[in-house]
Amino acid sequence: MKKFILLLATLFLLIAIPVLAMDVNFAWDANSESDLAGYRLHQSDTSGSYTYAPGTEVADIPAGTETCTIDVADGTWYWVLIAYDNDGNESGPSNEVSASVDQTAPAPPTNLHFQ
Repeated sequence: MKKFILLLATLFLLIAIPVLAMDVNFAWDANSESDLAGYRLHQSDTSGSYTYAPGTEVADIPAGTETCTIDVADGTWYWVLIAYDNDGNESGPSNEVSASVDQTAPAPPTNLHFQ
């Protein structure tokens, strides 16, 4: 029982620790294929370097949805979107978009004094 309580306390602390992240919103033009199953958003920290295997995406978006919001940690990130159909066929990647996220607070001012 003590181990279970310790595990719950540890999980609570991990969940309670704030993680700096920012919402990034995406939008695109809808594909018109009748057998479109959805879209996969891929993210990388290196321009032009993506893994396109299913399960490596940061978001799997159903057909009929042309927007997506994800949380992104500090850094410079790159994204592409692919479409896939009901048979699992995937399109080539969309144009690449990027964003630099910096939520680090500035250093505090120094040498405060009266004039």
